[in-house]
Amino acid sequence: MIVKRGSGSILFTALGILALGVVWVFLWLFSGHSIIPSPWETVLQTLSMLSDAYTWEQLFVTLMRVGAGFLLAFVAGATVGILAGKVKALEHFFRPATLFLQGIPPLLWVIPLILLFGIGHLSPILVIALICFPLAAVNIAEGMKTVPGELEEMVEIFAPGAFPKLREVVIPHLHPFFSATLDLGFALGLKASVVGEFFGANNGIGFQIQAAYQSLQTRRLFAWGLVLVGLIILSSRLFSRIEGIAKALRKPPAGARATRRPAGNADQLYKVSRRTSPVKLRGIAFAYPGSKPLFEGIDLTIEPDEVAVISGESGVGKSTFLKIIAGILEPSRGDVERPSRVGFVFQDDRLIPWQTLQGNIALPLNYLGYARRDSGAIAKGLLAEFGLDGEGEKYPDALSGGMRKRAAFARCLARIPSLVLLDEPFAGLHKEARSALWKRFLHILDQHPVPVIVVTHYPEELVPRSRLSFYTLRGKPAALLGKTA
Repeated sequence: MIVKRGSGSILFTALGILALGVVWVFLWLFSGHSIIPSPWETVLQTLSMLSDAYTWEQLFVTLMRVGAGFLLAFVAGATVGILAGKVKALEHFFRPATLFLQGIPPLLWVIPLILLFGIGHLSPILVIALICFPLAAVNIAEGMKTVPGELEEMVEIFAPGAFPKLREVVIPHLHPFFSATLDLGFALGLKASVVGEFFGANNGIGFQIQAAYQSLQTRRLFAWGLVLVGLIILSSRLFSRIEGIAKALRKPPAGARATRRPAGNADQLYKVSRRTSPVKLRGIAFAYPGSKPLFEGIDLTIEPDEVAVISGESGVGKSTFLKIIAGILEPSRGDVERPSRVGFVFQDDRLIPWQTLQGNIALPLNYLGYARRDSGAIAKGLLAEFGLDGEGEKYPDALSGGMRKRAAFARCLARIPSLVLLDEPFAGLHKEARSALWKRFLHILDQHPVPVIVVTHYPEELVPRSRLSFYTLRGKPAALLGKTA
């Protein structure tokens, strides 16, 4: 017998409910029918309660309190989580309060809190918020610790500023952590409402449970428990459904086409002559914290129409050197003068996985002041120029390594750079692909001369140019040795 996945999950869920029912009946029989009501009596009591408008009023009151308390916990927890996940000192600062709320039984602080704020709406809302806060703070702090640093570096180059980094990398990366916090946190808030309303309210589900408990109305007590369980299940299903709808809306429909606007190209981007300036490094030294100096006393000048090729042994610091030139890393000593707009092709493609290919290419244009429709059209044209026509609506994980590398080149040019840095840009590509990329890139460079610094294992493949220079990083700490071809 073959059981389909969907029907199998329903079957096992039904078996789980049946097992709980069997245990309930056993406890009912064991208690002599006096302490625990039977399942059928409880169900009938629940249905009777749900037919009464008063029950729905109590449900509404509790849901409003849970919504307010959880919203407060989510906002505070997300703020603390983002800060604690980003700054180690703040993580240590917030940890005692988080551990206190996680580890101390709520009864030890709920009653003093209620005595302080009195019976009413405020006390239950604060109880819900304080119980849910650690979940939000810890969950989102863990998410912040896994934010891809390489994507943050990429956005720092192509869309400088804190807002683009937050919008393009941090918030999308935290999305599953936010979703899990909403799902688990709202259910926790419903359970926390029982504690808050049991002691600090005169209405709501918790208050009704307290009233049934004090009057020994066990069927009514269990019926309110069933209502609470039902709310938790419904809220979980609702959040899952909302998440599914949100994913469907974010994903382009099958066969979707980009807007029918004229596709741009790199020549259009560079048709207006833009003045650029040389790159100048004076006395550059650098060392990672706690490590020996990597560079010492490096001087270098790259003219606007010059292509500089840098080589050196593995581990000598070639990628670090490019990051210092780009401004991603600050030198320990020395000065760097660079043009204001940097384009960078990293060793890895560093495409944003939750953005389509066209969205990745349009990223620099969106933050250069182009309208979204215009940046999308230009990105589409750039993709076509690099042999990726028709691939714009795909996501990076659906593409080959060579296609992603070509997309990284297109994104570099979409920055309209006044300085281009290439860090082993052709790693993993075959000779024909490397040749095609060089040809297209150098054609655009002829239209818009800018200083170019490239780290490559294939310097012999560069087309001879009037200003082609070769340099070598060598030694510990490394010095820059160079000659002009």
